[in-house]
Amino acid sequence: MFRFGCDYYPEQWSQWLAEGEARWEEDARLMAEAGFNTVRLAEFAWALLEPEPDRFDFTWLDRAIHLLHSHGLDVVLGTPTPAPPPWLLAAHPDITQVTAAGRRLAPGTRREACANHPVYQERSQAVVTAMARHYAETPGVIGWQTDNEFGCHDSARCYCPHCQATFRRWLEERYGDLDALNRAWGTSFWGEIYRTWDEIPVPALSAAERNPGHLLDFYRFSSWSWQRFHQAQIETLRRLCPGHFVTHNLMGFFPELNYYELSRGLDFVAWDNYHYHGATPGMVAATHIHMRGILERNFWVMEQQAGQINWSVTNPATPPNFVRLKTYQAMGHGADGVLYFRWRQALAGSEQYHSGLLDHAGRPTQGLEEARQIGQELQRLAPLLEGTEPTARIAILLDYESRWALQIQPHNQLLRTDHPPDFRLENPALAVDREDELEDQFLTGGAFEAWPFLAPAIALWEANVPMAIVSPEADLSRYDLVCAPFLNLVRPAVAENLAAFVEGGGALILGPRTGVKDSANRLFSQPQPGPLAALTGATVAFFDSLEPDRRNELRWEPHVNRMGRETAVGLWAEVLEPAGAEVLASYTQGWYAGRAAVTRQEHGPGQVIYVGCMGGPRLYHTLFEWLLPALDIRPLLISVPGVEICARTGPDGRRLIFVLNHTRHPQILALSAPKVDLLTGQHFTQNLPLQPGDVRVLQVAAERA
Repeated sequence: MFRFGCDYYPEQWSQWLAEGEARWEEDARLMAEAGFNTVRLAEFAWALLEPEPDRFDFTWLDRAIHLLHSHGLDVVLGTPTPAPPPWLLAAHPDITQVTAAGRRLAPGTRREACANHPVYQERSQAVVTAMARHYAETPGVIGWQTDNEFGCHDSARCYCPHCQATFRRWLEERYGDLDALNRAWGTSFWGEIYRTWDEIPVPALSAAERNPGHLLDFYRFSSWSWQRFHQAQIETLRRLCPGHFVTHNLMGFFPELNYYELSRGLDFVAWDNYHYHGATPGMVAATHIHMRGILERNFWVMEQQAGQINWSVTNPATPPNFVRLKTYQAMGHGADGVLYFRWRQALAGSEQYHSGLLDHAGRPTQGLEEARQIGQELQRLAPLLEGTEPTARIAILLDYESRWALQIQPHNQLLRTDHPPDFRLENPALAVDREDELEDQFLTGGAFEAWPFLAPAIALWEANVPMAIVSPEADLSRYDLVCAPFLNLVRPAVAENLAAFVEGGGALILGPRTGVKDSANRLFSQPQPGPLAALTGATVAFFDSLEPDRRNELRWEPHVNRMGRETAVGLWAEVLEPAGAEVLASYTQGWYAGRAAVTRQEHGPGQVIYVGCMGGPRLYHTLFEWLLPALDIRPLLISVPGVEICARTGPDGRRLIFVLNHTRHPQILALSAPKVDLLTGQHFTQNLPLQPGDVRVLQVAAERA
């Protein structure tokens, strides 16, 4: 069953409206009328569920669940641990986190608690256990969302005394003895040699830069802290509610937690899809793809934007068809559930300007009208979605520890991977290719890529070529091409995985700054790309970190680019020294003009291409236009710019093609064979018309993608 619905807060409306619980009946009726079948509840209701220590009151939630279920609506319950109740924080004020600057956060909001505080851990387990026992057999309850958005509001890392004590124990277990830690961190630099574990501080704000090994281990520890906290909830829910699924709502490309580790033990991941300032449709698509790649299975969108948001730079109104377009984009990339945030715009609290499907006065919004249309369309489409999933022959590797290493020492500050999404890269070499056309897409806020490591993903998305985004430790044997655009830190297991992939006949593309660091965040003692040099057949002679207004250009070899056009590059340029590898492209500017920038090394049927520079999607378009035909990898369909094509395939070979018009203008796609739009039943022979923001879903015979 495709899960379709919204996030609902009945406890808030009981307090805010004079009609109280009487409003619940009307809300449930309208939800069912819209075609909803699922509602999320209670992820911030701890203070109501446990109004004082060990006195639990589930009566109001029981009534809400029963009412919703009577209207055919199933319930996903949130464990309410992101918002500890005032009585708990008053009794234990040191539950709140301490910032890197040493300031203790004030209570009275959400996500202020420290994952390593023993009382917070104990009370969290108590409320989760009580809820799980109470609702294990409740009709209509189908699953759980643990907590809410771990790490949100800069809460991933805490520097309090509890974290310091736990960090020291974590280090002792990781290294065994201090000599091993001192060697790993290279503590003889600046005389940091530690003689007892109690000498090791949390790396709080300091006069000069912290040791990068110390910082990387603290980032690992902080991620592990929330993983441990999370795992305790998962285990409790598994033990007490074996018939329910367990998931968590992630935050896309959030950099501070290792989502591969955090998500272990979940049935599937969910994520919260908000179109932040500056996001392009390609960025949102890549995020869906990454969320599916966390566990390599289909996912949910637990919070789908239903209108304006309240927390970005300008928060514009969403145009007609926005909600419908974004919902079908999620489906096309593997979402088996979409829930809108929220049912009704809040009357009080911090998110009053965040839109709902109903506005603050209870009137239906454009978002609700589009949701109702989707609800009708799902009556036809949902059975066809059963058992289908995206498939791909190309994988892009995203490594959290490499991102952390680049956060710690970016060398070029414009390459930091922890900038918020609203940060804009002004370097034209990193912009997506069709600036004028992308400016015409829905709510771009400007065409740019905030994370340079996504350049190949954007290029593939623009070409309508399916991809996966997975861990570098994933099984790569199912793919023909693997791209590792920023594998800054190379662990031994990753090096072995990549070597096995190439030896098995795979094509591997490595990006700039590959193989600079080892797992302790030290530079390798051999030339870059370190342990991958034998694969690349080339090493990095030196690199140039370019100012934002300085660019270079690549001249491709004629067999790669017969048109002879040059590619602009910027921010980072590595000069490669071939040692058996052929040169695919060379620089044309400056004192290293004529030196190698892109090389290729064959390994029997396998090959490794090293891209030593940053040219954004444009660079990868040139590379893919040459490489993909040789690998017999083709687009799903040929479309016009701004029209996205994605697909889901079933075990019986049926394939559903999603056609999404992200532009503000009508478009027409040429068809190679007649097609039927599954949403409307319309037949099209030669041309497929699309209105602005329009969606078509086509069923075709299975083809190799």
